[in-house]
Amino acid sequence: MSNEDNHVWVSIGITKNLGNYESMRLDAGAKLSGNPSDESLWTQLWETVDSQLEAKLAEIDKGNAG
Repeated sequence: MSNEDNHVWVSIGITKNLGNYESMRLDAGAKLSGNPSDESLWTQLWETVDSQLEAKLAEIDKGNAG
C-alpha cells in the first residue's frame, strides 16, 4: 500500500427543505491518515462528520425559526 492510499475519507450530504419551494444542500467530509482497515478510524470520522452536519442543521433551523 502506498502512502497515498494510507488514509480514510468519509463524506455525507443532506438536502434540507426550507419551505416555499426552496432547499439547501449541506455536505461535510473529513480525512484522516491511517490504515483503511482500522474500523476505529472509520467510526471516528463518521461520528465527527455526522455531529458537524447536525450542528449546522441546528444552526440553520435556529436561523429559520427567528
